[in-house]
Amino acid sequence: MLHLKIFLATIVAIFFLFSCSTSNKKSQAVYQTKFVSGSTNNKIEILDFGGTGEPVLFLSGLGNSAHVFIDFAPKFCDKFHVYAMTRRGFGASEQTTNGYRIDTLAMDILAVTKALNLDKVILIGHSIAGEEISKFSSTYPEKVAKVVYLDAAYDRSSIITTIMPYAPASPIPTANDSSSFENLKVFAKKTTGVSMPDDEMKSTMVFSKDGKYQKDVTPGEIQGKIISGIERPNYTSISCPALAIYSIAGSIHTVIPFYNSLDSLNKKKADICYTMFGNLAREQIALFEKEVRNGVTKEIKGANHYVFISNPVETENLIWEFLK
Repeated sequence: MLHLKIFLATIVAIFFLFSCSTSNKKSQAVYQTKFVSGSTNNKIEILDFGGTGEPVLFLSGLGNSAHVFIDFAPKFCDKFHVYAMTRRGFGASEQTTNGYRIDTLAMDILAVTKALNLDKVILIGHSIAGEEISKFSSTYPEKVAKVVYLDAAYDRSSIITTIMPYAPASPIPTANDSSSFENLKVFAKKTTGVSMPDDEMKSTMVFSKDGKYQKDVTPGEIQGKIISGIERPNYTSISCPALAIYSIAGSIHTVIPFYNSLDSLNKKKADICYTMFGNLAREQIALFEKEVRNGVTKEIKGANHYVFISNPVETENLIWEFLK
């Protein structure tokens, strides 16, 4: 259900949240939807935004699909051929029984590059996609040109046990929140702090014919399997140039947008969580700078975990500066 998705996305945000042509009216982004085979012959959704030049592959965070990038990814089509991938188990990609550990997810990326005939690729990933970027670039260095972490470069291997107990309970959508797409969009913005693209919500949630929210496309157990498969990133084996962009929260409301709606007990937990996360961010920046030989870190102060949505101009400029 949506409240479980938001709970898991909040934890990740705090700790670590047949071909056809399609267009999004709001963003005017035009892309082609393709399906290719993953490492276990599983169906994987690819959005092809077109463009010429080196290939760029966007990877989404936990709970999201490739559609989360429909407003941001096209910004790079002038000089790159841009793709976005929906990992197995989410959106229109196949839900498999197994295959959610980080090594298999990295092999899925390898299978995608082969299916798209990409010799070397630039990977840009958000949130937990950082796990896949680190695994892929350290395991298949010959396949990676450069990598960009969008608030994604964290060692999450021990965070679940250290910070997760302090995660505040997330809001549960009311009957009114679930009664229409627009109402749910308002609710989602209050809980995530950003306005998700319509296509993203429609690709990750199930609505009835009369527009009522029914459930998430992906059951919570799949997200749990991905979290349980997390491992410490092998930063020292990443040889390609790497950019890690970090969102540095200006207030607790940036990290936990629904803070004001919490009761006193959960506010206390949120306060502890916020302090711990602030310390963690500094530790993770230092770790990345120490272990990634060709790495550089940049910070966007006051940005939401979804930096490419909350601060698209700054995020785009940092990526262009790195890629030029």
